Amino acid sequence: MPGYLHDAVLLYLDQLVDWDGYFRQRKGDDTDVDAERAALRGVLETCAELMSGIEPGSREGWPNAAKLLEDGNVELPAHVQAGYDALREAGLTALSISEEYGGFELPTLISNVVIQMVSRADAALMTVMGLQGGVALDIQKYGSDELKERYLPGFTSGELQGAMDLTEPQAGSDLGAIATRAYEENGEYFLEGQKIFITNGGSQIHLVLARDDASFEESKGTTRGLSLYLCPRTLPDGSPNAMKVEWLEHKMGLHGSPTCAIRFERARAWLLGARGEGFRAMLDLMNNARLGVAAQGIGIAEAALQEAVSYSRERKQFGVPIGDQPLMKNMLSRMIVGLEGARALLYRCSVLIDRNDAVERYLAREDVSEPERAELQRVYENNGVRIRLLTPLAKYIATETCDEITRMAIQVHGGIGFMAETSVGKLHLDGIITTIYEGTSEIQVSFALKEIGKGALQIVFEELLKELGALQDARLHPLADRVRQGIERIGEAAMALIKDFNYALLSAKGVADMTICVIAGTELLRQADADERRHDLARTWINTRMAELEMHAQRILEGDTSRIERCERIVDLWSE
Repeated sequence: MPGYLHDAVLLYLDQLVDWDGYFRQRKGDDTDVDAERAALRGVLETCAELMSGIEPGSREGWPNAAKLLEDGNVELPAHVQAGYDALREAGLTALSISEEYGGFELPTLISNVVIQMVSRADAALMTVMGLQGGVALDIQKYGSDELKERYLPGFTSGELQGAMDLTEPQAGSDLGAIATRAYEENGEYFLEGQKIFITNGGSQIHLVLARDDASFEESKGTTRGLSLYLCPRTLPDGSPNAMKVEWLEHKMGLHGSPTCAIRFERARAWLLGARGEGFRAMLDLMNNARLGVAAQGIGIAEAALQEAVSYSRERKQFGVPIGDQPLMKNMLSRMIVGLEGARALLYRCSVLIDRNDAVERYLAREDVSEPERAELQRVYENNGVRIRLLTPLAKYIATETCDEITRMAIQVHGGIGFMAETSVGKLHLDGIITTIYEGTSEIQVSFALKEIGKGALQIVFEELLKELGALQDARLHPLADRVRQGIERIGEAAMALIKDFNYALLSAKGVADMTICVIAGTELLRQADADERRHDLARTWINTRMAELEMHAQRILEGDTSRIERCERIVDLWSE
């Protein structure tokens, strides 16, 4: 059974990523690429060993919740704190911070694999360390030199943790409704308002999205006038800031992760980036967080799948292990194929981000010729289009797959799966939230549809078709043809949606599922081309999902907005 360092991870580490190009663009032609890759493997091996060690304590401590102490501090449960201490000692708490501030500056792919491993061991622990890296990256990108020097070393050492403060009682996904105010007085900024549902809200550093007081009324209801602020719980002089944790939420799962309501009462804050550009800066953090949640979903699903496969081999009914029953074999294989498809999409998106990061570093050099610069700029912009589409799709499919796999793992366990002491039920309750926070699945497919409306499919499909044509294993060519046919069907369905925006919104989930089918299918074929053991995965994904793609396409082509009216009438049956 695959351990924490999964064979799919090793496939990307050893074969499927152009590490030579990545490191030479990032660090120069004299880079020792073999040493760099060995270092990445070392990080993953260290994390895998740590997480396999903390997993049993995490399962036992699952019911224990974070506590709000009388002094206003938040105390993590012992098992979460122990896991965090282990990560901190290994230097794995803020993975992507620049080497200038003591960080590893890991590629996005490797960072997300680490998050995946942590989530498999303890999903609550992931929310503590996962936000840490994202908050630090925004400080690194938008903070002044003074702020970076003051706070980034603390993130690297693990002494500081971070939180992202967006949600308000009246403003969930609608950030235009944010009412927390930012006042400027004599060149200093102060925050006034309340945030709720703040993950890891007991942390020392908060990145707060707030509306500028000077333009509050004019910008209300829009994302204009929003700025991003760094608000520490302790001021640089050591005094407490005027912010407090009002209460902790009681949740179905993720008990070890403190979810807080925060009150700002003229709390001192520091501007990150330009005034009025906070929404754009927060999007960077949110997109990183969305991929982190996708990795969290993969990790939780891996844990549930491990429990299900192990139980199916141990539990006997009618004299044989239940895993030998045809229906059970089918269920377990469906779980595995679903997980591997979601993983493939996440890894593909992560690699694209790393490619663009390397290109951006290379373009900053002065010795790049103009023709080469122009070509790389084109590559950079096209990759950006792909990333903006794949990010919400990766979050959507990984978390929905997590929810499905953890539920199926309960089914594999039968009656005992419903008992409070079993791990699969706990994993399911932890996994449900992944489809909700950092943007619900419905929000993700809406974001994807928006990118599709801007023409993203053409650029994404262009790359897929090149990769399908480059497959070396002739046994995979018929499967590649089926993916090509799927791409054509998506194009036909997309044309039908152009005519009516409301119909496009109604069909967003179907379009997302179809697009995921061909992207993940292509990625699984690339894996199978490199490792023939993965042929069955690719074949099963394509055979199954292509049938679903045809169903979605046919429904879109034959339907219209009358479906909305039918939905309204059905809802009215329960509204009278």
